[in-house]
Amino acid sequence: MDSIFFLGRDNDTLPTFLNRLGYSIIEPNRDASLSEAVSKSSMDLVLIDCRVVEDPNGLCAFFRAQPNTRAVPIVCISDEVLDSEKSEDLARAVEVIHPPFSVGGLASRIALTLRLRKIAGRDDKKSSLAEINANLRDHNSRFKKELDEARAIQESLLPRVLPRDPRMELAVSYQPLDEVGGDWYFANKTESEQISLQIADVSGHGLSAAFIGSMAKLAMTAAAKERPDQLLEGMNRLLAPQIPQGRFVTMGSALYDPATGRLAWSRAGHPPALVLRRATNEVARLLGEGFAVGFFEDSAYSLCEDILEVGDALIMFTDGITEAQDLSGEAFGMDRLAMALRSTSAEQSSADMLRTVLDAFDTFRGERLIRDDVTVVLLKRSA
Repeated sequence: MDSIFFLGRDNDTLPTFLNRLGYSIIEPNRDASLSEAVSKSSMDLVLIDCRVVEDPNGLCAFFRAQPNTRAVPIVCISDEVLDSEKSEDLARAVEVIHPPFSVGGLASRIALTLRLRKIAGRDDKKSSLAEINANLRDHNSRFKKELDEARAIQESLLPRVLPRDPRMELAVSYQPLDEVGGDWYFANKTESEQISLQIADVSGHGLSAAFIGSMAKLAMTAAAKERPDQLLEGMNRLLAPQIPQGRFVTMGSALYDPATGRLAWSRAGHPPALVLRRATNEVARLLGEGFAVGFFEDSAYSLCEDILEVGDALIMFTDGITEAQDLSGEAFGMDRLAMALRSTSAEQSSADMLRTVLDAFDTFRGERLIRDDVTVVLLKRSA
């Protein structure tokens, strides 16, 4: 975000307008000296309304004499001709705008001045430190904006609300490692009144992984299949020719019928899902075979079927949780995950059960940082 040091009226609407355009406006405190305000500020442009300040020529000379503003462009709004307009050397450093002018036109001139300064900073090997810093801030600002937009796009691919049914409860935890991650999940109620669940993990991290994850979500929609094995097969057929070499998506897909407790599961190179059988407090693994999406165009996927009794729970997860390590380098692993699931109680809701599992995970890793996205989906049959 570019910063503009403004000298003018306290109640001027111009700073408000520029702020809404995305500029950071710095207005000096009237109780502090101008020298003190300038020395403590980092600015990309100085804007002076010479119609309401004293000695505008002296102000321009003052900014040109300060180390941190010597190379900063100055834009002056003036009814009169300033000394800078009479001197070719000063004219390069001070731009004067005479009324009448529109606020929009003034904003356009400011934007152009800032852009030209940054271009000069990139092209001139002898550019000042202030110009280099301005250029770096511009790059950082653009990168942050692109990152924010990518995160917004990725979040738009996740379900806005989880499907509801009085006979089951659903809870999700989604913790991307970076601003944008390679994990994603989806949950919706199908036309046959069943609950369709997907969880996926794209190889790699960052923007490229998020982009491929978006492709996978779109391929899932285009495949338009309810049965997990058929859904993965359709997605793979669409994605395999498109994904860059060396990239792939591991994925698990489940279809649950709240009326009967019947569960169907398939996976594409993804960790198995776990089923907690509340009556015996045992945890079973749902396996299934199939290559990760993107490996081979003709991959086939097996279908596993099970029944959830009342109180039973299904947990789907990415390997960010099982491969996370403690300070000694030991992985959390499937067995600890199963143990955490068994430690839940029948009275807990799906959200409370998930919290118990994640608390056990956090306690295990202690102060060890997470090095991968962590996504967990937990479904409990409540009736």
